[in-house]
Amino acid sequence: MFKDKFCKWPKLLRAFVILSLLPPAFVMLLVSQQLAPLDVLIDIFTLVGGFNVILVIWGGLLKIRARKYWYRNYHIGKTLVLACLPILASAYIAFSEIPDNRVVQQERSRAVEVAIN
Repeated sequence: MFKDKFCKWPKLLRAFVILSLLPPAFVMLLVSQQLAPLDVLIDIFTLVGGFNVILVIWGGLLKIRARKYWYRNYHIGKTLVLACLPILASAYIAFSEIPDNRVVQQERSRAVEVAIN
C-alpha cells in the first residue's frame, strides 16, 4: 500500500474528502430552499461525519508513512482539516439538539377560549 510511485494514495484521500463534502452541501441547499426537512440534514451530517472519522484515521496513517517512506509531505494535513469540517458540524448539531431539562417543552399548541358571563 505504501509503495506509492504516482502519489495515488494522497490523491485518493483528497478525492474521498471532496466527495464526502458534496452530500451535506446538496442537502443544505435543499433545506435552505425548504424542499427537505432539517432532520435529513442532521442524518446526512452524522453519516458523513462517521465516514470522515475513518478518512481522518487513514489520513493520519498516510501522513506518518509519507515522511517515513516517501520523504515528502503531500499536503495531507490540509486535506485532514477539510475532513474535520463535517465531523465538527455533526458534533455541533448533535450538541445543540440536546433538550434542556429545566425548560418545559410544549410540543403542540392549544387553543384557549375565554367566556365572559
